[in-house]
Amino acid sequence: MKKSVLQNLGKVLNKQEQKEVNGGRRGFCFGLFFCAFDCADGDRCAVPNGSGGANMGTIVNGQCCL
Repeated sequence: MKKSVLQNLGKVLNKQEQKEVNGGRRGFCFGLFFCAFDCADGDRCAVPNGSGGANMGTIVNGQCCL
């Protein structure tokens, strides 16, 4: 196993491979959020910001990412 991991060091990953590695996350992602209708990946979502407002984001892998 170590050998296969070491062989991949230095390999440039394309965008799809990068998304598979880190779940496509960009910035901060939250598991608790609000959305409308079915809340599918790619839909808009909102995370409460603590001052009575909300920060808008997009659902990625079941989380709201800002």
